[in-house]
Amino acid sequence: MRNSIPKIFPYLFLLPLLSCSTAKYTYFFDTGKHLDFDSGKWILNRTESNSEIFDTELYTTSKNHFRKILGDSLLEINQLRTDKLIPAKIGFGLTKEKLLDLGKSSNCDYLINVKGKIINDGAGGISFASNYPNSPYAANEASVSIRIYDLNNGMLISSSQVHGKTADQGSIFEDGKNRPTLLQSSHTSMLAGAKKLIAKYRKNRLKQ
Repeated sequence: MRNSIPKIFPYLFLLPLLSCSTAKYTYFFDTGKHLDFDSGKWILNRTESNSEIFDTELYTTSKNHFRKILGDSLLEINQLRTDKLIPAKIGFGLTKEKLLDLGKSSNCDYLINVKGKIINDGAGGISFASNYPNSPYAANEASVSIRIYDLNNGMLISSSQVHGKTADQGSIFEDGKNRPTLLQSSHTSMLAGAKKLIAKYRKNRLKQ
């Protein structure tokens, strides 16, 4: 029975003392904030990221949340490759010629590209930082970019980005003492950022 006790058990006493710090998100839409999702066939490309932890989860998150907008109109690139002549890899940024070729070979109308980036993972998971106003602090940062293309004319119709940052600045309690802070990781921020950015598309979609 003694060996069955989880290794985390000795640290459970810290939980009531921990404060939590989640990422703050900033959104950018270069173009295409309001899109009509009610017609056409939409391809979700394989996602890209430099996260060794949540690379696959980024694709799953993107698929699940774009499906809330598009339903059965969202097609996965691997589905199409079973009976279509589609390149083995489709890049994030594409020329007009490649977009038109993809439209013809896939018989689809739109392409969705999602790319995640871990910018900084220097703050770790728990902060014991000091609270002096001028003291330096670390941060966990990540971003997610989305590009949506019209395959019928080879044009970019939407370009957006979300940036999430969790700053390690410690936490002051009433007694003036610093308490450890549980920090959201940059990898988790990337997934949450993708979910939040896709939710913006859903909120701002054009309705017929």
